Amino acid sequence: MKHFFSFVLALVIVGTTSIQAQTSKDILDKLSAKAKTFKTITADFTYTLNNPKTSTNQTLNGNVKVKGSKYYVSMSSYQIWCDGKTVWNYNKDNNEVTIDNLADVKDGGFDPSEMFTIWEKNFKHEMKNAAATIDGVSCYQIALYPNDAKSKAYHTVILNVDKTKMEVTKVEIKTRDNATMTYKVKNFKTTTELGDGEFIFNKGKFPGVEEVDNRI
Repeated sequence: MKHFFSFVLALVIVGTTSIQAQTSKDILDKLSAKAKTFKTITADFTYTLNNPKTSTNQTLNGNVKVKGSKYYVSMSSYQIWCDGKTVWNYNKDNNEVTIDNLADVKDGGFDPSEMFTIWEKNFKHEMKNAAATIDGVSCYQIALYPNDAKSKAYHTVILNVDKTKMEVTKVEIKTRDNATMTYKVKNFKTTTELGDGEFIFNKGKFPGVEEVDNRI
């Protein structure tokens, strides 16, 4: 599940620019170029899971911080730190942190630093609707399809790009069990100073935490 957090958060956090592009490639190229100029990113978001099969309809709030290959994600009882080499996945409910080498847990997963340009090589894309209205906002609607779809739990990602602000305002992930995961960005900043220590799990702040170190 942590891969989905990182995946979508990186898709929605893109800069503001004004372009007249009408093709999915033109728009994605512009978004990628802008995202590469960000030194840091901080953002709040809402996550909604709708699964008719299990009668699930749940909405949660979260936030993310990104600096180069480093990131931090917080949502509900979960927190994830990554310093570019190690990943700490903390579960507040049982006060346990799982520690992994990033290289060992990627396995086709995603993180914010990679997702700024992931559509350039790992997805096919198409303009689904150049005149969509999403939540009252005029948008381009772009569909992404993973090249290695058979190995993924999802088959389609829908990006909704605000035409006026030229930023992705909502992302929808369609899974193979007919569930939909939706992420909406409430705000984001690209000028916040972030120290490297913010991307490392600090055991001292979690008394009695149980560590499960998979690096050994």
